[in-house]
Amino acid sequence: MTPEQENQLFQSIGQIQASQTAILNQISSLKTDINKRVDKLEDRVTKVETHVTNNRVKMAGIGGAAGLTVALITELLKNGGL
Repeated sequence: MTPEQENQLFQSIGQIQASQTAILNQISSLKTDINKRVDKLEDRVTKVETHVTNNRVKMAGIGGAAGLTVALITELLKNGGL
């Protein structure tokens, strides 16, 4: 191999390494971006789940209070209280 060919080979290897480094940096950047987006989505899901749970508790409380009211009214009607 001539010194010129050897020099071209080393330059090509350097260019390949630089390309690989650039690709790895881009992949790392994409991974970071995706992780941030997933974290934001997880936060949103958690907020929605909390909201839904709170609404279910409220509805159960309202349903329970309504059922208790109906039961009390029924007992009063049975006993002639109304």
